[in-house]
Amino acid sequence: MAVPATLWRPGMTITDARLNARDYQAGQLVVSFTNLASYTLPVTFPEPFPVAPIMNCEIAAGAGSTGRFEARPINVTPTGWTLFVLITDAAEGPDTWVGVPVHWTARMPT
Repeated sequence: MAVPATLWRPGMTITDARLNARDYQAGQLVVSFTNLASYTLPVTFPEPFPVAPIMNCEIAAGAGSTGRFEARPINVTPTGWTLFVLITDAAEGPDTWVGVPVHWTARMPT
């Protein structure tokens, strides 16, 4: 179980849980899809958070059609989230991705 990291305050007790606390997690997804204008992928955090974290995700490539897409986290919970990739110009039509990296970060709210 995740224990939120805490800034040190006088009188605090050092515990194993506090020393091993993770209030920040990050990762990379490799995304592939065929002939789509939007795509979703459920993601589970390596370690659950006590509350839903603040999330960010970014497409880590600019080659080809990736420049016409955006990525964002949706349905964020303490245990996971869903990657939502969508084309920003519907007039361009669907596209195909093969092995496109998407980076993500999650942190405890302050």
